[in-house]
Amino acid sequence: MATGVKTGGRQKGTPNKATAEVRALAQEYGPDALKELHRLSNEAQSETARVSACNAILERAYGRSPASVPIEIDLPPIETAEDVSKAVAAIIQTTADGKISPAEAAALCGLLETQRRVIELTDLEIRIAVLEGKSS
Repeated sequence: MATGVKTGGRQKGTPNKATAEVRALAQEYGPDALKELHRLSNEAQSETARVSACNAILERAYGRSPASVPIEIDLPPIETAEDVSKAVAAIIQTTADGKISPAEAAALCGLLETQRRVIELTDLEIRIAVLEGKSS
């Protein structure tokens, strides 16, 4: 057999026999399971169980929500720590206007915090280089 060369077996992306059998069995019981989820979403005593059932139905109907979606927001140019403060203010205002969600705002502010730290570190490196140049 040649080293590093695949010469047989399943093609990439083809499920193994056990996986295919489990999937076929799950699809057979799918309609009944969906009916049970519907019943639970209306009749379960626990609110947690009802919400969980509703989420399961929505995921099966529409797929899971994407982890992130692009956000369009106007921000000022960001080159200094002060610019980061202005950008955060713009994000807060955009959130208050209802154009982005608080979760999206928090994610953006997290990115800005990273950028602020990079700006700060770069400024410190420049200051150290200047000080070292003066002491030589």
